[in-house]
Amino acid sequence: MPQMSHPTDISTLLKWMAADFSNQAQAIENPPFFAHIRVCMRPLPSGFLTGGSLYLEQAYDFMLNQPYRIRVLHFLPQADHILLENYTFKDQDAVIGAARDSEKLANISADQLEKMPGCDMTVRWTGQSFIGKVVPGKACIVVRNDKTSYLDNEFEITDHKLVSYDRGRDPETDELLWGSIAGPFEFEKRQRFDHEVVT
Repeated sequence: MPQMSHPTDISTLLKWMAADFSNQAQAIENPPFFAHIRVCMRPLPSGFLTGGSLYLEQAYDFMLNQPYRIRVLHFLPQADHILLENYTFKDQDAVIGAARDSEKLANISADQLEKMPGCDMTVRWTGQSFIGKVVPGKACIVVRNDKTSYLDNEFEITDHKLVSYDRGRDPETDELLWGSIAGPFEFEKRQRFDHEVVT
């Protein structure tokens, strides 16, 4: 029997997302287009921020100790969906490794965070999954290889897998500058942390 959910069910969303994800099968099947990537999301202590929050590290599998993306995802219930705010850290080096180190994770504090302007996402319940999309407006700016791009990200999560489009587009032409050229990343859970979610 599938787990029932509803549009503002942050608890289920956090439990589904709290895991160490790997796209190893996809990377083996199609190595020219997909590197082996790990996305590890761990729940932050209850009361860290209002609503629920996850600490995220994204890294190449062979460089887990050098993540290229470190975030705090903050979830807030709205009338008919969930708002996901993205935060970075003022000093990323101070927190690297916290995704796999419970003691380090417990010592993260909200005053280390910096909100990413324009990078909020709306997360909507489909009936069997949650789908998140960056709020329209081309306002989530990322500079990569000296090129300015805006983030056009989207993800879908179920209890078993995470499918994610990770891409940057040209603010003038909307041309794809980097990211998911050959389709979405398909992640499977290697380890679950849903038991750590406190709601």
